[in-house]
Amino acid sequence: MTSRQTKPFSGPDLFLMIIAFYSIFVYGLLAALPGSVLPTLERNLYLPSDSAVATFLLINAIGAVLAYLVSGPIIDRFGKKFALFFGAALVITSMAGFALTVTNVKAAVALWLIFSCSLVLGLGANAIVAAAHALVVDVAAAWRNAALNLLDICFGLGLASVPLVVQRLQQRGGLGMIFWSLGGAALILLVLVIAARFPKPMLSESFPVREAKGLFSNPSFLLLAAALFMYVGTEVSVGKWLVTFMERDPRVLASQGLDGNQLQSLAHASPELLSRFFENDPAGMAVAGYALTTLTLFAMALLVGRLVSSFVLGILRLNSFLMIGAGSLLTTISLLIAFTANTSGTVRLGLIAAGFGMGPIFPTSVGLASMMMPRIAGTAMSLIMGIGFAGLLVIPPAVGYLSSAAGGPTGDVRTGLVAVMAASVVMLLLHVILAFRERPRLFVSEKTVETNAI
Repeated sequence: MTSRQTKPFSGPDLFLMIIAFYSIFVYGLLAALPGSVLPTLERNLYLPSDSAVATFLLINAIGAVLAYLVSGPIIDRFGKKFALFFGAALVITSMAGFALTVTNVKAAVALWLIFSCSLVLGLGANAIVAAAHALVVDVAAAWRNAALNLLDICFGLGLASVPLVVQRLQQRGGLGMIFWSLGGAALILLVLVIAARFPKPMLSESFPVREAKGLFSNPSFLLLAAALFMYVGTEVSVGKWLVTFMERDPRVLASQGLDGNQLQSLAHASPELLSRFFENDPAGMAVAGYALTTLTLFAMALLVGRLVSSFVLGILRLNSFLMIGAGSLLTTISLLIAFTANTSGTVRLGLIAAGFGMGPIFPTSVGLASMMMPRIAGTAMSLIMGIGFAGLLVIPPAVGYLSSAAGGPTGDVRTGLVAVMAASVVMLLLHVILAFRERPRLFVSEKTVETNAI
């Protein structure tokens, strides 16, 4: 074991944990941003179609994957403070760019500015994620999987917060107010990072890329990474497309007493009138509010799932492989119910169950990766997160492209969400194969798994 694994938890360690937790809270705020504001950007023609939304998500995903490819080696070589500082600075830059664009640039000429901000956001936000997870593993190595699940509860808090306030902020100061507020949250993180004293890099005298080759010869790591690819694409797709689905799908709207076909005709006739309907008309605001609240409940269920799994892993010491397998099964069944439902209530209930099932999958998978090669834990974690977040390059954009292909200019989001359901099914199959491969360790305690890995 390393000295930090046996070292008592100290005051400086607690401050570092607070920084890590706040970092992931900020990331949760940023993750909720597209799902909360993309419908408005689309109605106001800053993103003129579902294909443009898909391209926005694709560019953001490219930034995310690039961040993970470089942040792991940088974390191990230069330290977590370095990565967190530049991640926060990039997020502030992107939020300022979004705010200035939507308040000073006409929609007709703003598309590439929006895309550029999306790329910078992907780079900054995901550098924060990689560094915060590595920081927790360093500070709380003896209970890493439980700590990581506890850490990612803060993601759920952030994800749940934005949909609750986005309508109020938009009514008070427009879209610009939303972006400036999130930039302020990132600025607080930047100040905390500057003020804190971080542990030294683990490999300050060497660069860890060569040592990472061993991970790619480990079939369990590859299965874990492939499943995380499907998981991240699935979770982010729900966050990005849920509000659009509930505001547009004719069957879901009919269950709330609205004529979806009439709204589609309104969209064809005047996007401005459709925007006013959802932002000012009581019936439209009720639909938008219900969709945003559903997104909040999904995020809260994700939070509860991580809180429960942190207890189960940390106190009851349930095996991590069983945990992610059970979560994957519940997620897949629930998403199949939610995205084939005809009523808004069933959609909501299905997504709450899916969020609870998703809770432990990401943090537990990252924790298992860090145990496979502890000496380069930062690189191992960033690699698996990089592979996982590469799912953003495929699944969320696929929803938009399929929607446009099936529904034309107005889109058919229900058809697009087939990509999400398919990805969840594949994730479940990969977790089953992983559990079969790891069957000798499947029914041992979590403590035994961590001790053997270390």
